[in-house]
Amino acid sequence: MRRSLPALAALAFVLPSLAHADWGWTNWTMSAAQVIETSGGKVQAVSGGQGDRVHGFDLKARGRTRQDGMNFDAEFYFDPDGKILHVVRLTPAERDCRKLLKRLKKRYGAPRDESQNFPMSGGRTLAMTALKWSDPEHGNFVAYTGMSAFGDMPATCFVRYRPLAESDPPPS
Repeated sequence: MRRSLPALAALAFVLPSLAHADWGWTNWTMSAAQVIETSGGKVQAVSGGQGDRVHGFDLKARGRTRQDGMNFDAEFYFDPDGKILHVVRLTPAERDCRKLLKRLKKRYGAPRDESQNFPMSGGRTLAMTALKWSDPEHGNFVAYTGMSAFGDMPATCFVRYRPLAESDPPPS
């Protein structure tokens, strides 16, 4: 029993942090079926194509959700088998990017990384904002992307959540 005490103490230290590793009603260990089931009918299974991948993960579920007083089109990305949730992407249904950005800054503070404006072909510039935060309390890496209208593409924004990785810098 004495030999197992250090192991139990280590386990007690790790378990609370795992319990907080989540986004909304999900956690990063859920399968696509579990995300769909726990959504209360708001999320449905989809079969994403090659263009429906984020960070190499496959779109397996999509629906509408409400968070912080805003409605979002939500997309859930998993390993190819749909067994582990890796990314949640939220796009404001009302396309209110300013409201989303204000709420993110209020919740997470100043971003730890920011980039803007990318040169495009023909001497034009795409006005793009990319902001990043670490949320160790919930075990999340948070990234906001906002893009101005460009050609026939309308202005858009979205926020991505994924589990924090050891390689992510600590919050500022």
